[in-house]
Amino acid sequence: MGKLRLPGTVDETLGAIVGGLAAGRVLRVVNFHATPSYRAAEYRAQIAAYAKLFAPITWENFDSAFDGTWSDPRPGLMPVLFEGFRDNLDVIVPILEEFGFKGWFFIPSAFPAVTPAVQRSYAKAHVLKLARKDEYPGERVAMTWEEAREMAARGHGFACHSRSHFDLKPDTPDHVLWDEIHTAANEMRAGIGWPVEIFCWLRGAEAGVNPRADAMLREAGFRYLFSNFKVQRLA
Repeated sequence: MGKLRLPGTVDETLGAIVGGLAAGRVLRVVNFHATPSYRAAEYRAQIAAYAKLFAPITWENFDSAFDGTWSDPRPGLMPVLFEGFRDNLDVIVPILEEFGFKGWFFIPSAFPAVTPAVQRSYAKAHVLKLARKDEYPGERVAMTWEEAREMAARGHGFACHSRSHFDLKPDTPDHVLWDEIHTAANEMRAGIGWPVEIFCWLRGAEAGVNPRADAMLREAGFRYLFSNFKVQRLA
């Protein structure tokens, strides 16, 4: 298991979390990765329970979770679907839509274009954890950009999860940062049809872990950085 990338101490991070909850912050995030069909009943029960407690976070109301204009009495929920797996579309997206939620796809931008025959080996090499049981033998396991555009047209959200599912470090060189940030931003824009404004590193590095990366994220047009414990506004 990789090490969490925190700019401060654990106590400082926990203090920020507690402070945010005490201040009435309205954003809640629940994470999914592969969502195989043999767990569909579990997902449905989970999402049904969330629907009783939370309002959906969408493209339209995302900013209001940060600027004090959130109007729903319930906190907002973002179901985040990491990696861009095909089973997200087939299994959990219909459940989310049934209960009025929008999924948020956090995609390593290189993954959808990987040749289907080598997607499994690519996933293994880049720490993209597939389901235990292969439900698509001989077929692709990643969503396509065409499917991504369809999801966007249906109101689901997108974020850039770097280009190669990259684990940011304080000493990551600039040429690597450029590929993981600027090239990824361009691939997301070309794939979906418009720029995305949310970024997330593998293992959830926060702003401050690598100030050069933070500056480059701003240059590339990203406004928010998701980490393990917080969402930080970049611009």
